Amino acid sequence: MKNPRLNWKVGICTAVIALAGACVDLEVTNFNDPDRERALSSASDVEALISGGFQAWWATAHYSYPAAAMSTAADAHSSSWGNWGMRDSGWEPRKAYNNDPAYSYNNLAETPWAESYQALAAVRDGLLTIEDGVRIQEGDGPDNTERLQVFAKFIQAMSLANLAAVFDQAFIVDETVDDIAGLEMQSYTAVWAAAEQKFNEVIQMADGAAYTIPSQWVAFNGDWSGTYMAEVARAYKARYATQVPRTPEERDALNWSAILSDASAGISKDFSGYYEEGGNWAWMRAKLHTATYTGWARIDYRTIGPSDASGAWETWINASPNDKRPFNIDTDDSRITAPGDPQANGKYIRYMGNSPFPADRGIYHYSNYIDWRWYYIRQANFVTEWPDMTDWELQFIAAEANYRLGNRDATMAHVNMSRARGDLPPFTDPNGVAPGGDRCVPQMPDGSCGDLWEAYKYEKRIELFHYGFATEYFDDRGWGDLVQWTWEQVPVPGSELELLLMEVYTFGGPGGNSSAGDAAGFRNFLNDVSPPTLRAKVWGIEAWIAANREKIDHVVGRH
Repeated sequence: MKNPRLNWKVGICTAVIALAGACVDLEVTNFNDPDRERALSSASDVEALISGGFQAWWATAHYSYPAAAMSTAADAHSSSWGNWGMRDSGWEPRKAYNNDPAYSYNNLAETPWAESYQALAAVRDGLLTIEDGVRIQEGDGPDNTERLQVFAKFIQAMSLANLAAVFDQAFIVDETVDDIAGLEMQSYTAVWAAAEQKFNEVIQMADGAAYTIPSQWVAFNGDWSGTYMAEVARAYKARYATQVPRTPEERDALNWSAILSDASAGISKDFSGYYEEGGNWAWMRAKLHTATYTGWARIDYRTIGPSDASGAWETWINASPNDKRPFNIDTDDSRITAPGDPQANGKYIRYMGNSPFPADRGIYHYSNYIDWRWYYIRQANFVTEWPDMTDWELQFIAAEANYRLGNRDATMAHVNMSRARGDLPPFTDPNGVAPGGDRCVPQMPDGSCGDLWEAYKYEKRIELFHYGFATEYFDDRGWGDLVQWTWEQVPVPGSELELLLMEVYTFGGPGGNSSAGDAAGFRNFLNDVSPPTLRAKVWGIEAWIAANREKIDHVVGRH
């Protein structure tokens, strides 16, 4: 029998096996949880089971999958290496998400799915054991049952929120579910509603509570007071609320007044990860490999290009993939380069010159720059602290809420505060365009100066690069800024669908479901016979053939 943790790789079906002993008539002996009452007979057992669920949430949101691929899908960073699905997700023209269970990088879907249900199943078992009468108390010490229950709800909220943000549908699992085997998948909106309810319960139960959440439960982030736990829950609730929408219409329809209230409450201390050599498990792949190892990645021109005043950005963004040549940025934004020298390091960005990627994988991956903010982690041999949720991010969320609620002066004040970090001149008119004339930041693909909204988006991408899990992807999705045909959500893993005897489906690609870009744009592309578009079409056909070579050879009899 495999390690019980590894069995979670097949997702909720295994959870059903573990919790109920049956799943689509599979004859599987339940070795994972033969007797919950016997296995969780002590307070320490229950406490360890529930608190360990936080590690699974952290792994979902911060390890290699799916954050690295979502970053290239959003063109936050660029990489032609296949690792973690980065190349396939950043392919131009975009292709559909590969949901074949045999896909080399199927963990893009399987890891967040499996880790989320590992956390949810552990919490469910722990809470049911508490309902059966186990108290979290050692001898005459304090009764910590309520403390563990509220932490359990926090894990449920975070795990369900991840599922809602990433997948189109999922199972809603908690201690109130009696018939695990009879569960049906719910839409991402229903999953988010369940997560939001859990967040609200945590905030109500924790705010002002006298208990302390031990640092060992929360990535060695220091002990949490009840009040701080409520702050963290409120902060992540605000973040996830903005990340769930799939379209600009859905994002615009959010309850921005409630989001503004949650974001404006702030967080008194950054919530951070911390890695101790040989000890803590709080790893953060997006910060470590895709931002600090010069051979792995470059920052994408779609992130920093709007700062360029030379005209090279407009040429690059309007070119076909084969014609996107790397260029040096001429900008007044001191975060990107030092003033007057495109090859001098900026406050955040380092000039690197040649890219380490094979030319035959697409020169559109090339960039002369890399984000350098997280290099201190590498210098410290990874034994250091790095932020995941900050008050600065919450201020950005509040600024977007104010913009959508019509309070553009408040948004302008925040944008100007952010622009000051790059020594950029402030907006003076919330209905105007970025100051600076020909050297304005940001610049649009047609060479015009961006308005306050475009400046806000540019500032958030620059300031919060790789702070939180896939923030750039979720923002671009909700803002309608994903490159055409990018998948807008992840399907239920193909291996899970096969276990459930369901048809394997996918998203993205030309003409695909949940594919970024409108149908009119696709028709225009098909009818466009200009040389750049024809080259893009040829590139797309060649890319499709390369990606499906084995299937093609099999059909025509070449083995």
